[in-house]
Amino acid sequence: MTTNDPEPSPRRTKGRTIVISLLIFGLVMSGSLYVFQAINTYPFAETQNALAREFPQSRPRVEGGRLKGKADNPPTLRVTLAVPFDPNQNDARIQKMANQILNVARQHLNLSEYEIAELHFYQPIPEQQILMRDLNIEVADWLKQH
Repeated sequence: MTTNDPEPSPRRTKGRTIVISLLIFGLVMSGSLYVFQAINTYPFAETQNALAREFPQSRPRVEGGRLKGKADNPPTLRVTLAVPFDPNQNDARIQKMANQILNVARQHLNLSEYEIAELHFYQPIPEQQILMRDLNIEVADWLKQH
């Protein structure tokens, strides 16, 4: 007894085409993320590099502006810095660093464009909880004092 096997339907897409398409999609998405990040951090690149020279091994991160979608938030300069000490234990050292950070930022940015400077200090301790301290400084008040 013979059976009539139906002819297999021809494949419309080959596996190789799918793999190449996924690779191209991944490259386009990665490139888009890189361009987006570069555009958002470009105005702060000089400040970030100057902070890296001023505070070696601090891995500075500088961003600024209003939070997206929240027009009532004030323009804010955000600086994140790694420190080699517990930021919650050393108030005088943190205040000194805050002044140095804002002095460096003043050399590279127009600080009068910002109302608040958010300074985030953290101590990364391997395999333990990160110790953090945040300072919010009114830029206009700081500029009057310095």
